[in-house]
Amino acid sequence: MNLRIAEKEDIPLLAQWFNDARFTGNHQNFPVQTSKAQLEKRMIEQKEWIDFIIENKDGTQIGWAVHYVSAPNFGWIEIGYVIIQEKRNKGYGSEAVQILTDYLFLTKDVIRIQAVTSVGNIASQRILEKAGYKNEGTLRKALWEYDGMWADGYMYSILREEWKVPKILTKTL
Repeated sequence: MNLRIAEKEDIPLLAQWFNDARFTGNHQNFPVQTSKAQLEKRMIEQKEWIDFIIENKDGTQIGWAVHYVSAPNFGWIEIGYVIIQEKRNKGYGSEAVQILTDYLFLTKDVIRIQAVTSVGNIASQRILEKAGYKNEGTLRKALWEYDGMWADGYMYSILREEWKVPKILTKTL
């Protein structure tokens, strides 16, 4: 599996994914439509928001991952990820989160990385826990769900001292 920074050529695919309510499954959903122009502007102007394309070994695009600064004063980085429906439950999400976690701790001076997942999204919770993230508690009505309702989410994080060493990437970055 490969995780690569999204390029301008990926904008049509990302717009298609982000504007398809089924992309995120039954859990957290994107509450507004995103135009190709908005995506291009975000890629060019917002250096604190980095989109990635998740590909399997043959180069097929199977998902999206992101990291962004969620608390600029503290330098906290938050991650997000989605695997397309037909490729779920095959380990791609776990591998993508571990690669992203290794990458961020190897290349950024951060003390924590965090992620929010729907309280009902057991698969995402397992992915985060497998990568060493800890459940810190509940955020009330923090996520927009597929059914058009606000829902509670769990805040997960991993601290640099809990991570210690790369699990997938090497220190040759």
